[in-house]
Amino acid sequence: MELLGILMAVTVPLALGITKLLDSLAYRNRARGRAEIIRAERGHVSSAQETRAQGRADG
Repeated sequence: MELLGILMAVTVPLALGITKLLDSLAYRNRARGRAEIIRAERGHVSSAQETRAQGRADG
């Protein structure tokens, strides 16, 4: 029973931390997607797209 208590004491905070990390990553990914859509609507090319285009032109 003591082992179960120790496992729960370690697992629960770890799971909550991982959940917060995943939520943060998802938020950043959504924000990046929205920004890319806005740039596309305005006709701008993102720096990642410029890098890919330069790579194709060089190769």
